[in-house]
Formats: sequence, structure tokens, C-alpha cells
Amino acid sequence: MTRWCDFVQLGDDGRGTTSGRSEYERDQDRIIFSSPFRRLNDKTQVLPIPEHYFVHNRMTHSVETSCVGRSLGNIVGERVLEAAGEGWGQAESRSLGDLVQAACLAHDIGNPPFGHSGEDAISSFFARRPEVMEGLTEAERRDFTAFEGNAQGFRIISSLSPGLHLTRNTLATFTKYPRESLVQGGYDEPAQAKRRDQKKYGAYQSEAAVLSELMSSFGLPRLSRTGLAFARHPFAFLVEAADDVCYLVIDLEDAVRLGIIALAEVKDALETIIEANPDGRSRGRGAPAGDDNERIAAYRARAINSLVFQCAAVFEERRDEIAAGSYAGSLTKEIPSAEALERIATVSEEKLYRYRPVLEIEAAGFEVLDGLLDSLVDAAISPRDARRRARLELFPELALPEGLGRYEVLRRITDYVAGMTDSFALSTFRKLRGMELPKMY
Repeated sequence: MTRWCDFVQLGDDGRGTTSGRSEYERDQDRIIFSSPFRRLNDKTQVLPIPEHYFVHNRMTHSVETSCVGRSLGNIVGERVLEAAGEGWGQAESRSLGDLVQAACLAHDIGNPPFGHSGEDAISSFFARRPEVMEGLTEAERRDFTAFEGNAQGFRIISSLSPGLHLTRNTLATFTKYPRESLVQGGYDEPAQAKRRDQKKYGAYQSEAAVLSELMSSFGLPRLSRTGLAFARHPFAFLVEAADDVCYLVIDLEDAVRLGIIALAEVKDALETIIEANPDGRSRGRGAPAGDDNERIAAYRARAINSLVFQCAAVFEERRDEIAAGSYAGSLTKEIPSAEALERIATVSEEKLYRYRPVLEIEAAGFEVLDGLLDSLVDAAISPRDARRRARLELFPELALPEGLGRYEVLRRITDYVAGMTDSFALSTFRKLRGMELPKMY
């Protein structure tokens, strides 16, 4: 029988606990002080940064998601873990909030520049240039032609970024999609491929062994005897829910503040969410006062509070399936206000994600990232060409010594481009194309 204590292995890395700071708080600190996390401050969430208003970037989104994740973890710790017994007490259940918060902080750390269009741009480059992947296996090719920010994030926090050394718990809770890009031999049961935790993939071939050892250490069910596909770690559902809540509600707040979506279009959906809060004490009463900016801020706060309690209630209801690895759904799809959330998602899709400046960023992302990859990959695989060699010498940080295999060369180039900020990617592209000359300090 699966026990909840198996999923929070306190002291699992033998590091002990520093006075006044738990190991999950230490994970949080290491993520926040890391270079990949800092670069999120100049990576697009959805909207370009306007001159006179604040909108969210990847860093602010990650910080806010971590706060929601902490609340979810604390509530689940009290309601599920303590209720399960097994020696759980308040200190241990509160540590779940710290654990989920750490994983949430890192959840977007692998995203490339220019939002999700950056993922499509990288995938598109390799799809149109199959010759550069000569000699790679089918699974290795898939790592590039279906670039995935989740797998890039797992690579960063598990092996690429020095100094992180996160606990196994944080790594596993981070991993929303515990499978390789191409599940060798398929799933044991066809229905497994439609599970929510198999919608995308979470590890490249370069980290496949790390993922396999990690998931196996928690005894998570394997969904393919020949390929690498596991059921999700239970607390990864909390990370996913926190992310869903933040991007749906907070992206909406940005859109209302900028006049892209009228508050009147979504007020009923937000009020439906607020009224569905199972914790009546914190529901909030009456319509908020003030102008639309003040009102959307109040609606956002009350809606997020309600969604946290609703998601925690679904987790509690589904806890046996989640612990056994048989739960294949999504917490936000089962809450009482799921339909209201879907209405918000529809309005955002039609008016926010199709907003002209958003589409312009997507188009720019394709041009910039495709151009960068074109230049760097051609230079790396044809180093004898003087022009290409000179181009590669501009990027000594790529570290491409002779003798590297083709997969590793492409992996390092993709790491470099995906790790760029929006501004640095654009500036580098312009310089390579001769559109911008270097400036002296």
C-alpha cells in the first residue's frame, strides 16, 4: 500500500537541516540566486513590457505561482498528510508548502525567450533542417524537433546549472511530465498516452537516466515496459494547479489593466469562482469598490484564494488515486468553478493571446531564434569554413571542444539560445546580421 510519507522523504539527500532553514527553503534560495532564474526577469510571459504600466514577465509569474503553490501545499499538508497519520505532525506537513513553493519557483526556468512561441521557433528550426541531426537516433531527433521547456528546465535543475543540487523531492515535484520525448515501444495500455501527465515530455535523452532513477526512487508506477514513462509524483499536481491558477487569472488582470479585455466581460466568471470557495470565511463579500484597475485587483485576489481551496479539496477527494499513480486528470478541471475558468480561458484566447503586439512578439521570436540557431549550428558543424569559424569564435561560452558528438553539440547550442533573455537574443541576432554594430564600454 502506498504511504504518503514515501513521497516526502525528509532528509532524503543526507544534507541535514541548517539552523532556521529547511532543506526545501534551501532549494528555494538556490533557485532564486541562480543565473537561469534571474534571466526570467527579461523573458516574456505573454505581453510585451509597456512603458508606463506593469505586466508580468516570467520571473514575476514564477514568484506568484510559488506563493499559490505554498498555500496549496500547506492546506494539503494539514488536510491530507496529517489525516493520513503515519507519524505526520505539523512541522512535516508545513514542509510540504516549502517543497511545492520550491518546485513552483523553478517551473518555468527552462522556457526560452519570447514566450511559448520560442519553443515553437526552436522546434521549427530543427524540423526544417533535418540534415544537421545526421546520425542521431529517432528519440534524439525528437528532443530537438519537439523542443520542450519542461525538459529544458529539468536539464537545468538536475545537471546543467552548477551549485543547485536540489533535493530529489523538489526535482520530482517539479516534473509535471515524467516521460521521454519518444516513448520507446509505446505505452503498456493505449489509454495511458492520453493521461494528463503524458501530454508533454519532461526529459531529453541526455537526462533520461536521471529521470528514471528519480521516479523509481519514489516507487512511481511505470507506464511503459520498454520506454521511459512514469506516473506523476503526487505533489506535481499542486505545481500544475498553481501554474494554471496564476496564468489564467493574472494574465487576465494584465489584459484588463491594459484595456485589452473589458472587466464587464469576465466579471460574472470571476464572481462565480469567488462564490464557489469552499472556505466561506475567506470568500469576500460584496462587489469591490473603485475603478476597474482596483476592482480587477480585488477580484483577482479573491478568485485566487477561492481556487486554492477548491484545488485542495479536489486533491483531498482524489488522494488515494493520486497516491497510487492512477489519477490521470487535472485538479483545475474538476473544481466546482471549472466552467467559469474555461470561460476566462476562452476570452483570453480570443482577445489576449491573439492581441496584435502578442502576435508580433511571436513572429519576432521565430525570426530571431531561427536566425541564431542557423548561424550557430552551421558554424559548429562546418568549423573549417573561415567565415563560420569566425562567427563561432564570438561565443567562447558555448564551449564546443573537438570530439563532441553531434547530439551534444546541438544540445549545447540549444541550451545557449534557450537560456538567452529576450533583449540579449534580439541584440545578438542584430549583430550577427550586421544590423547593429558593437558598442565600446
